Amino acid sequence: MKLRLTLLALCFCLFNCKEETTKKVDFEYKYPSVENILDCNNVDTDLLREAFHSFENDLVNFYTPGNPVYSRAYSMFVSQASNNKVDYHKMTSEHSKKVLEALKQQESLWRPAVDAFGSRVNYDHPFIACVGDNIKDEPLQKTFSALLQTNSMSLRMLGEELKRKTFGMKDDKYLATYIALEFFYGKIYNIDFSKAPEKVEANTREHSSHDGHNH
Repeated sequence: MKLRLTLLALCFCLFNCKEETTKKVDFEYKYPSVENILDCNNVDTDLLREAFHSFENDLVNFYTPGNPVYSRAYSMFVSQASNNKVDYHKMTSEHSKKVLEALKQQESLWRPAVDAFGSRVNYDHPFIACVGDNIKDEPLQKTFSALLQTNSMSLRMLGEELKRKTFGMKDDKYLATYIALEFFYGKIYNIDFSKAPEKVEANTREHSSHDGHNH
């Protein structure tokens, strides 16, 4: 009888532990009524939409505070993020930190560690294929899709092209959401915000040579 009770108690304990480790992050959606900007099969687009809006809010508040200029903010951010010169401690809002914790539970969205070019995004995730199908800029869309189809996708192959295409990001929600994952959430994935940040050399208000241009 004692053995049976002990086994039952152990099972109950293990069940509770499993429940705790698999419990989803509970956070309040700030943008639940915003129109559905993404339509992808087998993808939690509600969470990705929240991630996009939280990122974009942080983006304009940081780069063009008081007077949002989306094309300039995207240009400055992509240029600096490509060179690891973004001050994410100052840019990232508390809400975006919570969104990241929810995104982390979508384990198939991420690599176990960053690749050789600094990306943590899993390019085999169905959302990335959905991005490739829906990018508005036709040359970029063809390049993006070709890299995916040949299993050649990397920031080394795509980074310079992205920096030249920042002007249209404000109107292309698929591409902008990919940028949010690649250069924002992927970059803050392992940041301990309780610790002082490493020195960021770039001036975050510095005007990029690509501002407002779409070469």
